[in-house]
Amino acid sequence: MNNKVEIGKKIKNKRLQLNLRMDDVASNVGITRSTLWSIENGNGNYTIDVLLNILDFLNMPINIDSTEISKRRRSTRKNTVLDKKINRFIIMCVEQYASYANLSSSDAYNKLNKNGIINELKNDYEDMHGMSTLMLNEYIDKRLSGGIL
Repeated sequence: MNNKVEIGKKIKNKRLQLNLRMDDVASNVGITRSTLWSIENGNGNYTIDVLLNILDFLNMPINIDSTEISKRRRSTRKNTVLDKKINRFIIMCVEQYASYANLSSSDAYNKLNKNGIINELKNDYEDMHGMSTLMLNEYIDKRLSGGIL
């Protein structure tokens, strides 16, 4: 079973558990009912932003097992050790900043992505991955306020 099918099933199960109609979820996250149907059935082409918005609306935690994802992708794409480390670092930064700023994970990701900070974290991984969580959160705050470092 592929990742999209698994994700879709989990989203559908959570929606049904919350007794929500597809229209309710779709309108609240800014997608069409047919897009949500495609996602729930493992067929949708969607962005990470759409997925994060759905997970946030349904109050579903984000749990990413990068080792499992990389095992499944080996046949189609080689993931380098550095790519995995950078992805884990970015996820950690988003989660820590969300907690620090009292935001949902999807809101934090959207805010950081919109302001180019996700790319900064990715591009400056070598310099930043050794920083403490407090220093990273302060760095992000400064960048969001327009401060030049």
